[in-house]
Amino acid sequence: MKVSDLSRWEQLGSLQQAWSELAANCDASPFAWPNFCMPWWYELGWGRLVCFTVEESGIVVGLALLHDRVGDVGRHLIRFIADEPGTYHQFLVADGRHDVTEVLWEHLLSSGRAFDFSSVPTEIAKGYEAATSCPLALTEHPSFGMVSVLVGSAEADSKIDTGSVRRVTDSSECLDLITGSRAALRWGSGEAGSKMAAFFASAVDASLRTGRMTLLVEDNRDRTTNGVLVLHGAGTSVVWRHVGLRAFGSDSALVQAVASEAAERGSRRLLWPDSAGVPGQPFPLTDIKRVPPSGGRIREMPGLVRGAVRGVRDYLTP
Repeated sequence: MKVSDLSRWEQLGSLQQAWSELAANCDASPFAWPNFCMPWWYELGWGRLVCFTVEESGIVVGLALLHDRVGDVGRHLIRFIADEPGTYHQFLVADGRHDVTEVLWEHLLSSGRAFDFSSVPTEIAKGYEAATSCPLALTEHPSFGMVSVLVGSAEADSKIDTGSVRRVTDSSECLDLITGSRAALRWGSGEAGSKMAAFFASAVDASLRTGRMTLLVEDNRDRTTNGVLVLHGAGTSVVWRHVGLRAFGSDSALVQAVASEAAERGSRRLLWPDSAGVPGQPFPLTDIKRVPPSGGRIREMPGLVRGAVRGVRDYLTP
């Protein structure tokens, strides 16, 4: 297997097709696809790219989407690209290839750098621990605030009429609904002219164009809109933003419409923010701490505590 370091975004951008195919193969986090990561890096990222690939017979079987930046306590830390509050991440590894996981970890640890991987789901982190001989220390923490729902159970109530819910597929209409002056605060899409607004608009546009996002809305009599913005991977869908769900409960037409949408796309799991009031199993994350491979004093590097427009730019077209 061949390991290649990628320090320039153009190198990673040229791998979009292989990147997407690998993400689909391993059911990667919906936040780890090009349509989300590329706008994030250009608008919100800082520091230096330290990505690397693992290739076998010319096929990319492993990908680490990482960057090096100064952390909150003034030291350099390796983090995942698009490591924002409310997201989760992982190494992209071809399904069942534990040997590739081993190679990725060995390459990362050989750099001697500190890392903050507090955005890795516990279930994936435990798989890393089992698949590699590299010493890792895992500490579970529930900071993600998400619940995991099996799509079949979420859509069980077919008696609820979802006819009042409409799907928005046009990028311009979608952005009008969620980035307008009245809507931006409710949707968390950033103030006009800000970097967050630029990222949000570009990520939404790229995700809609590649079929990786769905906006489902209900219009209210007061001209406001309740809605759910869903980001899709290959087998997992996640509610990235929502407005008005708490008032309607988990048996609302909007919730049922989201579950049906995920099922139609072939998703097996649907992740909801716990603020939406939808019941499910907790979806905890894990701090991965580095342990020196040879005895001596353990140097722990815990994950840091993280807080919780228009002008669309196309970052997917070379």
